Amino acid sequence: MQTVVDINNSFKKIVQEHIQLQKFYTHSIDQMDIDKIDVNLFPFLYAQVTGMSIDAGVTVFTYEVTVADLVIEETETVVTQVFAETALIMQDVIAAFSLNVNSVAVTLGLVPDAYGFSLPVSCDAFSARFDNSLSGWSCSFDIRVPNALNLCDALYTT
Repeated sequence: MQTVVDINNSFKKIVQEHIQLQKFYTHSIDQMDIDKIDVNLFPFLYAQVTGMSIDAGVTVFTYEVTVADLVIEETETVVTQVFAETALIMQDVIAAFSLNVNSVAVTLGLVPDAYGFSLPVSCDAFSARFDNSLSGWSCSFDIRVPNALNLCDALYTT
């Protein structure tokens, strides 16, 4: 049975194998204190499960996903460069789920090939103001995992 833990492990693996991504976060992004995050831990990937639907043989988990970087010098050129770089990183994350049957994705073991994923994914750019500026891309997408409905595996007393 696949759970949120398994999907989060896939996100962690994507971050571990990606050259630019430095850290994976989950749970409430609002609780992250930007001042306490070391500058070397940017850009980061944030992914939080926000919903689940259960069907015969499949569970669909909806995730909110964000790729963000710290903008220290707020010039138009720097902010544009951060948007460009984080957009490419977001494309890499989406590709890991979308192309999980591709030989490269399988070799790296980023995402199990049994996961289902649908394109297109619509992403929104953001610039959030903290003491420093956090900019990047955010999206929401569904990850389908095989899970048979099975009372034999259910935790009921007999």
